[in-house]
Formats: sequence, C-alpha cells, structure tokens
Amino acid sequence: MLLNVIYGELRDMWMVESQYEFSRFWLGQSRSYMSCAKARKRQPSLLVLMRLSQRLTSISAKYAAVATTEIERANCIRLAIILEQIGDETLRLAKNVSPTSYRQLHEA
Repeated sequence: MLLNVIYGELRDMWMVESQYEFSRFWLGQSRSYMSCAKARKRQPSLLVLMRLSQRLTSISAKYAAVATTEIERANCIRLAIILEQIGDETLRLAKNVSPTSYRQLHEA
C-alpha cells in the first residue's frame, strides 16, 4: 500500500514518529486511519492523497530552504520522489472519478 511506503520513508527521515501522527498531521484523518486502512487493505482516497501532497509540498519547500548537510539534501530528493509517487497515484484515481462522485467530493 502506497501509504505504508510513504509512512516508512518519512519515519526513516525522522519526519514522523507514529502512525497516529501520520494519520492526523500528514493525512488530515483520525488517529486510527492508518491502522484501519492497513487492516482493511484499503487504498487512500483521492482527497487523502491530495492532502498528503499539499502537506508534503509545503514541508519540502521549507526543508529544502534550510538543508545544509548531505543527508538533508538526500532527504530533499527522497521527498521529491515521494511527491512524484503521490502525483502518479492521484492522477490514476482522478481518471476514475465520475461526475457524480466529483460533485460529492466538493459538497463534503
């Protein structure tokens, strides 16, 4: 599952400490979102991916502005790769959104 991969990457970079934090801060969901998604083998919704992309874009820009060590610069590259993966998945999901579900998304 893409979210597991992203969570692992962010944890390896010390940008997140727990699934609870990942669910709340990065995904904008309840603290149990990740554990429920893993247990049910559910892929993230388009809205969750968009929130994650927005948060990562903001954090990446700030992180890149202060990155001075080789490890920090390498993490900037890792963040760019993660953003690309999210973009690919978002595009794939967006192609499958029907006009009805699109309206429901915006009414929520």
